[in-house]
Amino acid sequence: MLGRRALMASAAALAGGCGPFGSSMTVPSRPQATALTWHTLGLPDLLDLGGSLEGHKQRIQEIVVALEEDGENPNGPARGSYTLTARIPEYPEEFSESTSFSFDELAEWLGGLEADLFSVDSWTARILGERGVILPLDRFIANDEPKFSQEFYPYALDQFREDGKLYALPINVDPQLLHYDAAYFAEQGVRPVDESWDWDDLVESAERLTRRGEDGTVTRWGLMPQLNGLWWALWQNEAELADPITGRCRLQDATAGEALQFCRDLLHEHRVAPPVGGNDVWSVFSAPDILSTPRDSLPAMIFSRHNVSPRPAYRWAALPRGRVRSVPVAAGMGLAIAAQTEHTEKAYTALKGLLQTLQRFVAVPAQKEAVARLGEIHPSLLPEEVTAVQRSLEHGRAIPEDLQAWAAMHDIVDGLARGDEVSAVVTSACTTLERAVLR
Repeated sequence: MLGRRALMASAAALAGGCGPFGSSMTVPSRPQATALTWHTLGLPDLLDLGGSLEGHKQRIQEIVVALEEDGENPNGPARGSYTLTARIPEYPEEFSESTSFSFDELAEWLGGLEADLFSVDSWTARILGERGVILPLDRFIANDEPKFSQEFYPYALDQFREDGKLYALPINVDPQLLHYDAAYFAEQGVRPVDESWDWDDLVESAERLTRRGEDGTVTRWGLMPQLNGLWWALWQNEAELADPITGRCRLQDATAGEALQFCRDLLHEHRVAPPVGGNDVWSVFSAPDILSTPRDSLPAMIFSRHNVSPRPAYRWAALPRGRVRSVPVAAGMGLAIAAQTEHTEKAYTALKGLLQTLQRFVAVPAQKEAVARLGEIHPSLLPEEVTAVQRSLEHGRAIPEDLQAWAAMHDIVDGLARGDEVSAVVTSACTTLERAVLR
């Protein structure tokens, strides 16, 4: 059994935090058009929702209308001869009242919905695929596969695969970026972050941006590098947490030790980053509304996935480079075909049409063509921010979704926060990994 809170946090399986409600939005029907239904199990990356339920519903309606009105879309309703109804499913009463439920129960409920398409996160896609609730897309994309391999970043597609089967096509991606307080940079005479920055620049600037009281107490940190784990440090130093084939720990490698020592020094030698781990890493975002948090209470630079940015006060930049450029990228949402549909080919047509429309409604689209037009799609971004996102995706690498790997990463973050020596941190993290390998 899985805790309800844990399921919501890890798999984002139900309604993207929208809460228990039912809603549907339909495009006008036409003679002999095939009626299709799309269940949105969360689209948290939609722009300008304002955090409201009504904003989410309104944006879904706008997406459906935009799809209908796009007569140039070869896979849209006008040329694909279908209509689309979007629904946001309502939690079953027993889910709302229960403290825990299993993935099997989740799959049984979703499999009973009248649906042709689902929008799902990568974890849920694999769960539903294994249980036969959504169809593998491989047979549908057989003719389109060369095109898809060019249209999407490989690491984005791979996050929707299980046992070699592709269960969804990605809508959006979520790269880790450096978010920085541009106004504070100017106040302190620190040059803005640009593509030339490396780890030395990061340390030097973080030291200048860290503010201390007369007694030496830090009143504002210069940097927060551990919010989404320290994958960036390992990968940019050409190190690995685990062997990709055997799963064995690789933290004993010299390159891994160097990367972890660099991170430990940020916290305890340079003292430019808060020495916190566990749930405390989120304490810097403790306000109910991040935008209401006083600007000068937040670190001047934050390594974070884009959707946690305290914008508009902060701007985006690419992560400073180490030995190599490598940027952790989390999977966003994907579109999948429901196994119970009676219109598989039409559903695939609608999937492609809807996917194309969705690219301009998310913060960071998954299709390369949309990423190339990011400045046009989102004119509020500065040109250097557009470039930062584009370069980050070019050097992207999928953030692991393996729970044991994340448990080991939490050991690393917690150990370094306590000030443990790197050797002790490595031993603890490797022990966590080895337990999984030996099962």
